Amino acid sequence: MSSSQNYGNKEMTNCANKHKQEELKIALIVGASGLVGQHLLMQLLASAAYSKVIALVRQPLALEHTKLEQRQIDFENLATALLDFNLSVQKQKNIPSDSGELPKINHIFCTLGSTIRKAGSKSAFSEIDYEFPLIIAKHFYTQNTVLFAIVTAMSANASSFIFYNQVKGKIETSLSDIGYQHLGLFRPSMLSGQRNEFRIGELLGTILMNALAFMIPKKYRVIQANKVANAMLAYAEHPPLGISIIQSDQLQNY
Repeated sequence: MSSSQNYGNKEMTNCANKHKQEELKIALIVGASGLVGQHLLMQLLASAAYSKVIALVRQPLALEHTKLEQRQIDFENLATALLDFNLSVQKQKNIPSDSGELPKINHIFCTLGSTIRKAGSKSAFSEIDYEFPLIIAKHFYTQNTVLFAIVTAMSANASSFIFYNQVKGKIETSLSDIGYQHLGLFRPSMLSGQRNEFRIGELLGTILMNALAFMIPKKYRVIQANKVANAMLAYAEHPPLGISIIQSDQLQNY
């Protein structure tokens, strides 16, 4: 084989490797310490589709991984914190502040979620489950992120008389108005798994629903948190255009 042929083969290999690297995505996860988030974070880190996984956290996670970048931010001043996040990335990459060239975050996964009791009030609950996801979604939409996936609730309905379901429905509506190329709305029923905090109502409900599972329709059965995480990752691998609503009976298949 001639030297020119060797050179040509090397160039083809280099181009292929470069193309492969360009295809790798950057994921951002919010709520990584939660029930679904813990499972999803580990799956994102294990996925060959992502070169980096950025976790927005209140407190550092007890986890180290070559692909994981933790960003501790002040959620009470979230909009400002996200602007600071952009500036810190520019500084790291030596990008001029007026260039507009930031490493693109391709996919965002939001698994934030609380209860009125844990949050302390209806307004505090709404801040966590509505305002925070919306601020994040709007911010990164302007950064050309193409996919936003979020966990809401099986009975999400902006017109519901139940405040919890109403808030979940409102965030779905507001996110739908932004214009993401791919928007995944995941509506699980009661979640099961190892939480960092104890929820007596959820525990009793899980026990009762598991005991009566044989007579409960699939959509309403308790669902393992890892199944929701599995479904979110599968969705991101081949996301359909527009808004996708994934109901709890569909999540059970993962």
